[in-house]
Amino acid sequence: MGCLNRNAVEPTSAGMPQIPPTDLAELRDFLVNAGVAFHWVAEDGTILWANSAELEMMGYGAGEYIGHDIAEFYVDQPVIADILARLKNDEKLKDYEARLRCKDGSIRHVAVSSSVYRKDGDFIHSRCVTQDITAQKKAAELQQRLCAIVESSDDAIIAKDLNGVILSWNRGAERIFGYKADEMIGKHISVLAAPDRLDEIPDILDRLRRGERVEHFKTKRRAKDGRILTVSLTVSPLIDPRGGIIGASKVARDITISESQAEALRVANNALSAVNADLEQFVYSASHDLQEPLRMVAAYSEMLTRTFRDKLGPDGAEYLDYVLQGALRMEQLLKDLRAYTLVSTSRQPPVENSDSGVALERALAVLRPAISDSGARITSAALPIVKLQQFRLEQLFQNLISNALRYRGAACPEIRVSAEADGNGWQFAVQDNGIGIDPKYKEQIFELFKRLHSVAEYPGTGMGLAICKRIVERAGGRIWVESEPGRGSTFYFTIPQRT
Repeated sequence: MGCLNRNAVEPTSAGMPQIPPTDLAELRDFLVNAGVAFHWVAEDGTILWANSAELEMMGYGAGEYIGHDIAEFYVDQPVIADILARLKNDEKLKDYEARLRCKDGSIRHVAVSSSVYRKDGDFIHSRCVTQDITAQKKAAELQQRLCAIVESSDDAIIAKDLNGVILSWNRGAERIFGYKADEMIGKHISVLAAPDRLDEIPDILDRLRRGERVEHFKTKRRAKDGRILTVSLTVSPLIDPRGGIIGASKVARDITISESQAEALRVANNALSAVNADLEQFVYSASHDLQEPLRMVAAYSEMLTRTFRDKLGPDGAEYLDYVLQGALRMEQLLKDLRAYTLVSTSRQPPVENSDSGVALERALAVLRPAISDSGARITSAALPIVKLQQFRLEQLFQNLISNALRYRGAACPEIRVSAEADGNGWQFAVQDNGIGIDPKYKEQIFELFKRLHSVAEYPGTGMGLAICKRIVERAGGRIWVESEPGRGSTFYFTIPQRT
């Protein structure tokens, strides 16, 4: 017979490979330095030996691991108890999943394969191979989560190959298109195309083969019951680990209802624009055309008063005064109504930067006669640049300060205008020492034609604060008042810093 080849592996009589002849040093080196984690455990659970791969996986030195109870390193105590019990019964474990706690506190998922070595019937040790499957477990959990997300999505999520054959079909696709998964998997995606959109399918597939992505493509698709749906498609190439394009994933969102709603909204907006235009024209005509006869009534009433006061007597003169005041009041009401309508119906002009300090000065210039007559003292802090049309800002200050002058008490009016930063914008305050307002009326005073006093007591149309409210709200802000009877009022309004 020739010499024995030490590298040969011959089958034994039992059909298992025969270990080549080797010495103890070689075998020990193999076990210690193998890339697979090995350890031996005594019948009572004491770790008798562990190789380098095991120690490295767990993060312990040999003295911190060998000689300790194996249960110290298992997260779930019932699991290690079950493992030891099975080994004592000479069961062989194959890929038994467990969780180990490493030295750094991290948890590793492992698959344990183990069997018992006995000598003369005595339990010598268990021989354990520990395979770290943490990455696989995390990948599997991620895959499960992704599958759950896909299945729970309201959108249709479909996978297909590069020939357009459907590979997967989620519940969202079932809900939108009406087909069950077993009805569609293996069918061509063109089953869903609307009759006039069949030519889109080859074009989309060609783009996918070139590695292109189709995003938010609005088109029509046909459901099982024949309904034609409006859908938004996003289609992406599926890439294999080597970078090859093997198919596509498609997300289809049913936008049929939203498209219908958008169209209805467009129609309603067009109708509203037409109504606003008609309203604006009507108010313009009414305010312009009616002012002329009112001016005639006022003028001739004034002439009658001057010319015939002595002949009319006290009653006649008083009646003419009523006519004159009524005509003047109606004229002012028409002017204010036009101003309010213009704020409400005009298209919003481009937002501009306005110096609120300059706007205040211009408003005070207009109000100079009333300020002089009342002896008012008006002060202001430094005022900011804001995003609002200059003339609208002037209207705000003019109306609020005019109110403060009108509703004054016995003392000379003292009015202060200030502003402070308020989040994304500015908060203005116009404070006075006037007669004040009962808090129960603090919402009512901003309504059209709402007055708390008679015209004889305090002249005006009741439109000023309604105009202020509409200006502020169209700028994206809000207006309110804090007041008590006899203790003055502070009107606040905000102007957001819009971009």
